[in-house]
Amino acid sequence: MSDFQVTGISSSRLSELRKYAITDTFKNQYFGDGSDVNDGVVFTESIQNEKVAYYIDGIKYSDYISTTGTTTKFMLLSDYDSNITFNDGLIFKNPNKSKLISNPKINDDVFITRQEVSVFDWNYRLEYIKSLIDLNTYAGGNLFNVINNS
Repeated sequence: MSDFQVTGISSSRLSELRKYAITDTFKNQYFGDGSDVNDGVVFTESIQNEKVAYYIDGIKYSDYISTTGTTTKFMLLSDYDSNITFNDGLIFKNPNKSKLISNPKINDDVFITRQEVSVFDWNYRLEYIKSLIDLNTYAGGNLFNVINNS
């Protein structure tokens, strides 16, 4: 096993350490005592309005403040065992599946029992009715109530 150092540039996470206190004192604005095992700002390495050093989840961040903006660099010391293989490919999360906890349950044994005579069978037979007298006598006169308004 050997130690190796991972470094890079990221967005600032300093706002996660900010206290809900209204004060102009830099040490009272943020949680302190930052180390690789404790989240917080390292006040001994920080210079107000120039550099802020802090730890979050064992990763050391350094915000460099300038007139053009803020640049955040991170650094992580980690153990590496050459016998362990790891995936260094891209990993992404589909937001459409964010609240799914398991695969959907699919029932493929659904059967629909249909009647022998369709519900619309009688309406299809209406094409054979040619006059009003045929409609009165259709199915014994039980289907339609025809009122003569003349």
